[in-house]
Amino acid sequence: MSGIFSSGKNILTMKQIAKAHNVEYLKRLAKTIKKQQNITHQQALDIVAVDKGFNNWKHFLQNAKEKSSKQSSKNDIVVKSLSENEKVNPYRNLLVAAINELIDGNHISLNPIFANTEQEIQERGHIFLNLFGQPSVILWSNRGFEELLISVWWKYDHNKHPQANLKGNSKENFSLPRPLAKRQLYKRFVGVIVTCYLERKTGKYIQGKNREHITTYIRKGELDGLNKIPIQKPKGYKISGPFHL
Repeated sequence: MSGIFSSGKNILTMKQIAKAHNVEYLKRLAKTIKKQQNITHQQALDIVAVDKGFNNWKHFLQNAKEKSSKQSSKNDIVVKSLSENEKVNPYRNLLVAAINELIDGNHISLNPIFANTEQEIQERGHIFLNLFGQPSVILWSNRGFEELLISVWWKYDHNKHPQANLKGNSKENFSLPRPLAKRQLYKRFVGVIVTCYLERKTGKYIQGKNREHITTYIRKGELDGLNKIPIQKPKGYKISGPFHL
């Protein structure tokens, strides 16, 4: 085969050939060709594209754009299949991640617990953990009727909490699904707060649908990061369901 993949002074190895449709990689390759052959960058780009079977660099970019569009459509289908034919709400997606962590750590159970038992009273707690690369807190408590109130505080910095080191009832003790500080101060120490009810008696699901019946707080600029969290698959429960008054 002639061109940039020919024998002799090969520019590409077999492993590099496997990457040849990566746009940024080919741009870097074109820079090398430009220096070696003392030609313009556009001419080098065209050489790379032609050697890959395209008419020119513009033709290659158009093909790459079409492939990217098809892949996006495929990803949309995957998202729908995981979320019961609805696009996953980013807040609800974060809750699924938090609940999965509680299940994996044996902090909560999806099986109903009989009312008025010591076990039900003890069904309360919180854990600190790293969630998608960010320090976080997950809180849970039994609110009766086998429902668990679940709250996740994402991007939480305890050292910046204005009530972290106070005394008595003013000190943050994680007994409530929201921080003790005034809401206008949340932005100093937490990025996202989401709270929901996890049903276990009539079924196993997060009550409500999409953003309905979940309480949310988000700091300015955090939504983009929240949307980038990979789609989470619930472990033994559904992402949505009826809301019980």
